Formats: sequence, structure tokens, C-alpha cells
Amino acid sequence: MIYNPIFEEEIESKTQLKKLKKEIKTRARNDNMKETIGRVYNLLQKKPALTIISIFHPILNLLKMTKTKEV
Repeated sequence: MIYNPIFEEEIESKTQLKKLKKEIKTRARNDNMKETIGRVYNLLQKKPALTIISIFHPILNLLKMTKTKEV
């Protein structure tokens, strides 16, 4: 069997590409979270009552649905 270093380079480049893809996805996810948190914060500053109500509204609806199903 003949040793061929080209295959090792291909394996290394594939692993580097996988790491790079993972880092890009992580960075994009973090940027999206920062943007979303910034938007929510701006809404809280402009209209605090409406923002809080809109955040808790789905939770309250879910609780109402579970109470009515149990009866």
C-alpha cells in the first residue's frame, strides 16, 4: 500500500470546512438573537404595557385552554 498525503489534506480541509460552517451558523444565530432582544427592548421602552401584555397573552390563552379541557 502506498502512502498518499493528498488524502490527509482532503480530510483536514473537510474538517476545517465543517468547523467553519458550524462557526458561521453559531455567529448567525447569535446575531439574530441580539437583534431580536434589541427589538424587544426598544418596544419595552416605547410601549411597556402593550409589550408585556403581548408577551404574556399566548401563555394566558394556553392556561385558559387547559382549564376548560379539564372541566
